[in-house]
Amino acid sequence: MKRTSYCILITFIIFLSSCSKDEQFKTITPTSIAFVHVDGSALLQGECIKPNTNYAVLIKTNAEGSGIFKSTKIEYTVNGIPYIMSFTSDGAKSNPIQLISGQNKAEIVGTSYSAYIYFNTHDNFEVVE
Repeated sequence: MKRTSYCILITFIIFLSSCSKDEQFKTITPTSIAFVHVDGSALLQGECIKPNTNYAVLIKTNAEGSGIFKSTKIEYTVNGIPYIMSFTSDGAKSNPIQLISGQNKAEIVGTSYSAYIYFNTHDNFEVVE
């Protein structure tokens, strides 16, 4: 009798362990990239870029699917220098950057998302009296 009970118990345990669910994850995908003020506020069209002000790159994402969020790394470049930003949920994240004189370009690697901003430092000028 004990042997039959043990066999039934072992069979039941094996049956339960073989019925594991495959976890489903939400896929996080980028939707845009932009240059912003370091506090996340947007740069307005034609706004003067000040040399003593801090700026950032803002990446926005959306989630697709159902389940739990899976950490996603999004690769992007600023003026050709590679960076990685990790997302654990959808939404927006920013990273402070230093603008260079002239054209600045930010793009998400492997997508068509890019942003441009022109920064004129006004170096090399001479005051004429």
